[in-house]
Amino acid sequence: MEDKKRILKTLTILYAEDDAIVSKNIAEALAIFANKVIAVKNGAEAIEMFQKNMCHIVFLDYVMPLIDGNNVAQMIRETDSSVPIFILSSHVNKEKLLSAIKIGITDYLEKPIGFDRLYSALMDAVQKIIDSGKLKVRLSDGIEYNYIEKSLYTPTTCERLTKNEYQFLETLIERPLSLISKEEIEQKLFKGDVEPNTMRNLVYRLRKKIPADVIITIKDLGFMFRPA
Repeated sequence: MEDKKRILKTLTILYAEDDAIVSKNIAEALAIFANKVIAVKNGAEAIEMFQKNMCHIVFLDYVMPLIDGNNVAQMIRETDSSVPIFILSSHVNKEKLLSAIKIGITDYLEKPIGFDRLYSALMDAVQKIIDSGKLKVRLSDGIEYNYIEKSLYTPTTCERLTKNEYQFLETLIERPLSLISKEEIEQKLFKGDVEPNTMRNLVYRLRKKIPADVIITIKDLGFMFRPA
């Protein structure tokens, strides 16, 4: 259990709820355990934040403005088949449950949600992440990236990455074979305020630590991660 709590402290949770009071209470509870909680107030914002951030666990209110929780979950599932997704609702009925099962959500939580039930859901989510193998990513034969330790492992060595290095690498890993623009990465890592050579030097340092073809540079556009 302690290992799961330690892992949870490194993860980011996306939480979507349009009720301001409920959102504040649940977000504060989630923040006790997680590294970061991204709280949004509608389905459209949930999709946007999921696409722009590395979100390890997702909580979605069933009834939300613009896009409801089930549809948000379905859209997330189109690009990520394993991220734990919880749907929250004041009323649980058979139709909602069947719909959620088809989407592949992790669990359906009835509101109001008690602290113990929320904690149990988080522990289940961490176990699902462990089982999915997403805490470690194979970059090539003999080289593995550990999400929790922010380190590269070979059979004989372990090298911890700098904050900019692991944020850059994780941004690419989360969207394999997808072009990530330089602007998006610069905004995420440096809030957009970056010297011209900073990104080039960052990629150069990383390529000295991992096989060169893991990170693909698309000239003048951005970067892409090539899975092993």
